[in-house]
Amino acid sequence: MSRRIDEHGLRALFEEIEAPPGLDRWRERIADIHAEDCEPATDDEEPALDVAEPETNGTVVTLPTGRDLRPKRQRKRSVAVAAAAAVVVGLGGVVVTSQLVNEAPPADPTMIIDGPDKTMTSPPEMSSDQAAPSGSVTSPPPPSGPNGSTDNPEQPDSGGSTGLDGVPVEYEPTWGAMSGDPTAANTGVPLGASLSDHYGDLRITTAGQVVKDLRVTGTVIVDAPNVTLRRVLVVASYGSPAVRQNAGNLTIENSELSGGSSLTQNASGLVVRRSRLQDGVTITSGAQLYDSFLDAADVLIPSGASSVLLRHNVFDQVTMNDLDGAIRGVSIENGVLNQVDAPTGAGSASIYVLGNRFRGSAPSTGWNSSATDYRWSDNTYLDSGAPAYQ
Repeated sequence: MSRRIDEHGLRALFEEIEAPPGLDRWRERIADIHAEDCEPATDDEEPALDVAEPETNGTVVTLPTGRDLRPKRQRKRSVAVAAAAAVVVGLGGVVVTSQLVNEAPPADPTMIIDGPDKTMTSPPEMSSDQAAPSGSVTSPPPPSGPNGSTDNPEQPDSGGSTGLDGVPVEYEPTWGAMSGDPTAANTGVPLGASLSDHYGDLRITTAGQVVKDLRVTGTVIVDAPNVTLRRVLVVASYGSPAVRQNAGNLTIENSELSGGSSLTQNASGLVVRRSRLQDGVTITSGAQLYDSFLDAADVLIPSGASSVLLRHNVFDQVTMNDLDGAIRGVSIENGVLNQVDAPTGAGSASIYVLGNRFRGSAPSTGWNSSATDYRWSDNTYLDSGAPAYQ
């Protein structure tokens, strides 16, 4: 059973919708159809003929007129109305679809990385049916001891294929024992390391986080304590530090840092080992730098710094600026460098320069032999081996 179409409602809906180009022909067609329904008979139509048969039985038969013989246009009008309805429905779908598209959520904003995300890090705990992220290498849990302890002093720390009880041991690319002085060929990210990529600044906010096997195009900002960067290659934008330490006890191992500066320390507690620091470092308190290669870059120790140890590194110059506060407890040992710019303030003390080899002709400036606990001993010139005096 067909339902009657509410033509007035349909017409009102049709008029409210902004029609696309070409739809006017449907409106014109509907108007023509309604006009045809109301058009009067024209002059050229055949006049009605009344033909009567002889009055045999007294019955008169009237023939139909031209208008009566004209085909009904109801079907044509119904087709036009149906077509218009289809167009309206189609336009409604377009409007709804357009609205849905326009109301789609915006692209994800820049993420504040906690740990960090989309990078190669020590992963969070995963259930047994979850796979590790693509490109990541995770360490299996250490086997339990007889009493459930995870202590396992006999398990190798790298290089082996299995540990006790056949448990696989993660391969950790590392350097062998250093022979000679640090160079570009025996510091930084070890050969065989596979790095994932992170584009943009990387902010670390989880205490104790270990970030490893990662290439960062941007600055690494450490806002949590006890963070470790291991086999991390950082290329910061011009004028920006590769690593900005804002929380205590940061460890950097087997890494390469370049940018406006390689490292800026703003919190106490820093250890750097076997790394390549191509653009110099600023270190303050509780800092230790071992077996690292800075080549022609400098180490800046600002006013108020204390407890700084530089052992077996290659760099250009160590500058200690105590104009705004005394510097105490700096030891420069067994390194290769051009010059030490010593602090000159009366409050600075315990500055040691021991067993270094100097490449330049002026190994020190500002050295105050009468200052409290200044020591200069066993330093030589690199090319001749002759003693180098302050």
